[in-house]
Amino acid sequence: MKISTIFIGCLFLISCSTIKLNGSMDFINETYTSPSKEFVVNFPPLVHPNAADTAYPNQVFVDFFVGSGYWTPLGLHTIEWVKLPQKITVEQFQESLPNVIDEHVKNRFATNGKFTVIEQKQIPNQESHKFLAKGTYKGVSSTLICTIKWYKDRIAFISKVLPDDNHAPIKALGVNTDGYNKWVQSFRVL
Repeated sequence: MKISTIFIGCLFLISCSTIKLNGSMDFINETYTSPSKEFVVNFPPLVHPNAADTAYPNQVFVDFFVGSGYWTPLGLHTIEWVKLPQKITVEQFQESLPNVIDEHVKNRFATNGKFTVIEQKQIPNQESHKFLAKGTYKGVSSTLICTIKWYKDRIAFISKVLPDDNHAPIKALGVNTDGYNKWVQSFRVL
């Protein structure tokens, strides 16, 4: 079986039962630590951020937002931390990316949005890949920017959905992405 099939299956064949999690938010250091203490990330560039986390047997989602579920105009910042059934090499990661990106864009927002990839690039170290997609989220014309990072037996998706009518819209990779890039760089595995 191809590694991309295993990887995609792991991402999207999730158990229906969830486990109540409580990651920790450190407001002094402005960091979030996952409930399992596997990763830490600085707060995204939001005014008074809130976070909600949910876990499945092989996956953790963390959403950062302003107010109770309010995602505009500053965007919805999300981390998806996925445990793979086995370790993969960086070459296998790179080989599986086209299918993984297609499935992620199609399934991640299937219930409240639809996106189409318009630009992507491999980050020089080959352990990360970034893409930009346009579409709608909760009925609002939006842009999705996502960085996928490889960690041998885990993959991190670090994404932001931003409404297109924002004062600083993201129209291309590298345009108005400094805050997002700084947030992605703050992600670290413990």
